[in-house]
Amino acid sequence: MSYILSTCPYCKIPKSIAATRTNWMIHLHGHRENIIKDLTDNTSSCVFCAYSEIFANKKHASSHYRWSHKKTDLVRWTLENMKKIVVV
Repeated sequence: MSYILSTCPYCKIPKSIAATRTNWMIHLHGHRENIIKDLTDNTSSCVFCAYSEIFANKKHASSHYRWSHKKTDLVRWTLENMKKIVVV
């Protein structure tokens, strides 16, 4: 069984966590709004859509991420792109 060692970028008190991929996914599901805010602040077009549309403003971006994509897609993208170490 492999574990992912990382610090959650969305927790108020950062601490190092070693957990399985499933446990990380469960943990990150609670940070959906923070993930959307982070994506909204750092992107000008959708990172998930094949034909990305450019957002008119942050409200449009957050609405698009919230309603056009599943929560699992947001969480999976976050887990793949955060700094981590995989421990076997």
